[in-house]
Amino acid sequence: MINLNFTLFIQVINFLALLFILNAILYKPVISKIREREARIKQDQEQALELEQKVLAQENQHQAELANARQTAAQEKGDLLAQAKKVEADVLAKARAEAGKIVDEMKSAIQADAADARKALKAQMTPLAESIAEKLLGRKVA
Repeated sequence: MINLNFTLFIQVINFLALLFILNAILYKPVISKIREREARIKQDQEQALELEQKVLAQENQHQAELANARQTAAQEKGDLLAQAKKVEADVLAKARAEAGKIVDEMKSAIQADAADARKALKAQMTPLAESIAEKLLGRKVA
């Protein structure tokens, strides 16, 4: 059986004193450190979330800049190709014109040589024809 005597009250007072002392010395500092740690963890998580959002924003910005650079490069490439085709067409046109000019000069030179050859042949043809006619007729043709 439990006896209610003076020692029970002393033990209760000892327990309450120990509880008060432990609360002041041990429990409150430990609980405050736990709360500080939880606050620091929460703050670190918020900072990590902010950094993650910044990283995503920068990544999106870089992707947009990269897409813009690709588009600009493609446009410049197209412009340069068009410019190159125009230069190529101009060079080909000049080459064709020069080739046509050379062909025309050669044709006129050939025609002039042919005309000279015809004149020379005509000049030689008359005495030759007279000589053949004289031989066939056996007399001199006037």
